[in-house]
Amino acid sequence: MADTYDAVIIGAGVFGSGIAYELSRRGIKTCNVDMFGSAGHGSTSSSGAIIRFNYSTVPGVQIAWEGNHYWEDFENYLETTDELGHARKVTTGSLFLRTHEDFHQLYVRCMAAVGVPHEEWSPEQVAAGLPPLSLEAYGPPTTDDDERFWAEPHGMIPGALYTPDAGHISDPQLAAQNLHTAAKAKGGEFRFNTTVTEILTTADGSAVRGVALSDGSEIHAPIVVNVGGPFSNELNALAGLDGTEAITTKPMRHEVHVAASPEGFNYEEHGMMVADLDNGMYFRPEAGNQIFIGSTDPECDGQEWVDDMSTLNREITEARWNLQTMRLAKRIPTFGVPHQKKGLADAYDVSSDWGPIYDRTDLDGFFAARGTSGNQFKNACVGSNLMAELITAVSNGHDHDNDPLVVTGRYTGAELNMGEFSRNRSINPDSTGTVLG
Repeated sequence: MADTYDAVIIGAGVFGSGIAYELSRRGIKTCNVDMFGSAGHGSTSSSGAIIRFNYSTVPGVQIAWEGNHYWEDFENYLETTDELGHARKVTTGSLFLRTHEDFHQLYVRCMAAVGVPHEEWSPEQVAAGLPPLSLEAYGPPTTDDDERFWAEPHGMIPGALYTPDAGHISDPQLAAQNLHTAAKAKGGEFRFNTTVTEILTTADGSAVRGVALSDGSEIHAPIVVNVGGPFSNELNALAGLDGTEAITTKPMRHEVHVAASPEGFNYEEHGMMVADLDNGMYFRPEAGNQIFIGSTDPECDGQEWVDDMSTLNREITEARWNLQTMRLAKRIPTFGVPHQKKGLADAYDVSSDWGPIYDRTDLDGFFAARGTSGNQFKNACVGSNLMAELITAVSNGHDHDNDPLVVTGRYTGAELNMGEFSRNRSINPDSTGTVLG
């Protein structure tokens, strides 16, 4: 006999656990199913967990700014203690190098509209705020097998956009575990080390009625939430939803690398998150006086789409390590190039326009938070609240497709229009095409 719940949530990463918490605190009986052994062991554990606000739309900035307040109030938000301790926000500030004037002006307008503190820094201010950083211009980005990579700089970058409230979360996996603990305290249940093999539907195929699992059991529920990260497209296919949405997602392999700070400068204590489209990279402080380095996905780097997650190479490669550390050496001349490779590789759930989908689907009762791994860690708590509000409203008869739900931000009071995150939205032409994840 199948167990019965109000909602089944597929995935127990930072979003899956967050949605479980938000639904459970509303009195909804939830059960999360996850293929890994505990919360946050999937793509969440590979996240850079960056908190930033430079987005090309006002709604994108609004949700990031609202989400920031959850992290700053994280322990109180959870309403429970955790023997593991709590993940915390590390506020470092960020510099978005002024290499693309159109993006720069767009970010300034959007942040000004939302009220996010920001400053336009001159080269002198950058030098004072982050002394090791060079503003020599090399772009557009190239790979190290291109002779242009080794060319002398062709000018200077005229400053940066500084946001003092940016930073990162100290331990992304711990954040998911904290949300898991909080959900359990509200009555949520979790099943690990099992996968979904079938999305169960009603006889006429119009509505969901639960899931079948790899252990042969079934869980029945009128609500199923797809929070499968890089597996989310496979889950949508199981639900018969291929071809039903304007925005689609697919897993993309990414590498990030970690290296020691340059001699004489403690980047963990005094560094910032830096977005460098001139070199095609971003970097931020990392525990242990290290620097966490990632790619901003310039065209020259190519895109490693993953057709079969079972074949994903989770080892970092010599070629990517060399490229990223040499890019960093151009931006921080005292960095040098370390010889011992360190980092991780995983897959991000990337959408058509690199933004998230927080929405219902064409199958009644089947909801999805997709396109989130990589670029939406910062929004895990606010996004989970939005999903809980959406699930509650639609389950009570709200026609979200024709009358998009608007949710008032818990902390900022901003009106967050969930139509901006629709599966059928128009592709954002101003997207930078990167996740900074």
